[in-house]
Amino acid sequence: MSSPRLRTQFETLFEHYNGMDCGVQLDEITEILFCTRRNARIVLNKLEEEGWIEWHPAPGRGKLSQLIFKRSRTDVSETLARRYLEEGKISQALNALDKDTAKLAQVVESYLGVQQQEGQHVIRLPYYRPLSMLNPLKPMRRSEQHIVQQVFSGLTKLDGNEQVQPDLAHSWEMLTPKCWRFYLRPGVRFHNGDLLTTEMVIESLGTLKNKKLFEHVCDVRSPSDLVVDVSLSRPDLRLDLFLTESCAKILLPQSHRSEQFDRFPIGCGPYKVTRNDDKRLTLQAFDGYFGFRPLIDCVEVWVIDDVNATMIFPSLTRPIKQTSIGEFNDEVELDPGCTYLLLNRKTGLAQSDQWASYFSQKLNGLELYRLLPQEKIVELGVLPAHGLKPGWYHKAPLPNVAQPPQQTKVKVAYHAQHPMFTVLVKVIEKTLSQDQLEVELIQYDIEPPDVDDIDIWVKPMGISANRDDALAGWLLNYSDIERVSPEVNFHQWQGLVHAWMEDKHTAFPAKELGRSLVHNMQIIPTFHVWLGVSKDQCGALQNAKCNALGWFDFSQVWVKPDLGSN
Repeated sequence: MSSPRLRTQFETLFEHYNGMDCGVQLDEITEILFCTRRNARIVLNKLEEEGWIEWHPAPGRGKLSQLIFKRSRTDVSETLARRYLEEGKISQALNALDKDTAKLAQVVESYLGVQQQEGQHVIRLPYYRPLSMLNPLKPMRRSEQHIVQQVFSGLTKLDGNEQVQPDLAHSWEMLTPKCWRFYLRPGVRFHNGDLLTTEMVIESLGTLKNKKLFEHVCDVRSPSDLVVDVSLSRPDLRLDLFLTESCAKILLPQSHRSEQFDRFPIGCGPYKVTRNDDKRLTLQAFDGYFGFRPLIDCVEVWVIDDVNATMIFPSLTRPIKQTSIGEFNDEVELDPGCTYLLLNRKTGLAQSDQWASYFSQKLNGLELYRLLPQEKIVELGVLPAHGLKPGWYHKAPLPNVAQPPQQTKVKVAYHAQHPMFTVLVKVIEKTLSQDQLEVELIQYDIEPPDVDDIDIWVKPMGISANRDDALAGWLLNYSDIERVSPEVNFHQWQGLVHAWMEDKHTAFPAKELGRSLVHNMQIIPTFHVWLGVSKDQCGALQNAKCNALGWFDFSQVWVKPDLGSN
């Protein structure tokens, strides 16, 4: 890439000659650039390589060479800004435009969004961090769950209305409450060309036994080709729903996976990963997909440095821009979960009811919200949470514990590279330090640090559906609650889910579960986040409906052609 110095040298020449083509001598260039004849030739050659000028040297001393300007100063600045943008260096892109945020917004708007590239429809979307963990069997963050749903297929899936639909299984039946039978589609292939076999499905489903949500799976076998029976140790009338979870996607056998499978997974979903590094994730439509091929040929997620991520719009975590507190576009809705504080009630300070009461009282969502800088509330699009889901109100029955039981260190862990958490933990630190508590902030990426050594986690719920029963998968698969809660409490919450699984006519006990988690001071709800996809930002993109993960289903959108008034 051309250096900022080269751009400055071009601007110096452009301003000196007012952008007019002219005949010059090399000695004149050396005086303007304050350099030697040799360096002047190097600079002119580089400027010509960039396509910014044409330089036609005249042989013989005293003859005039021709300097032709092919680009304006603005063109060069925007070109350089685009190159920095491709590398995710938005700060440098802003500097290339003389810190003009309006110009940067124009460059970004023209570069991202819906593009035509070599006859293909391409969507370029900004994000604030790399999406490096795309293995459904490993812990994933919220956005990775969405990408996994685009890359992999499961036996069943949720449609746009969050109803269970066929996927790799074209039909199924519950033979008994403890045995389900699934009928597989023939001719399905993975992105690498491997044919999906019954044995692959059996192996993939067999790994689910290690998940709390599927610990009752005791046997998976095939009575006939393309038929799979799943036997359970206890009744489950909702197995087809649970198999829509990200962790239940069907994977290649372990022996067929490369060492880079986490970053470059191979599934049989509508999109395949063709690039995934610290700068960009590229998803290409899979022509061999067994369902309807996506109408968008390519989706590119561009990593923009988090310092300036809020300047990029539309954003995938904050897709609707808020102008002031409480003012939002009518197309948005609240995150179906919340950001919460998870207390370590097993081995942390909060194993003491006094400490748990102190934390729940001191760090409740409303108090933390009041301490957030107003510009951050606007920027991040948050509201205080009074329960796990919007509209719920759950409050722990707290005694008045105005002071901590003792002066000590409190260890707070949070996801690195998260624009809200870095602000929130500073507020938590400030709040606790007012009571003379020392706070140690611990960052982690995907896997939490040593569980026994942490007192409070800042966590997002990251549930993938608006359905109340999505709390079941969150509780048992993604929440880490089992690891930090008293065994008797977790068994109680797990029992609520199990009782619902065994009774088809019972509504999921969502509010009871949420109330118990808060009343037992296991969780402190803090904020809800606004989600949505602005029609103004979608342009020609159709059907870009925001899902519960804050993204839209790439496989369901399309570009409406501009046919004018005819």
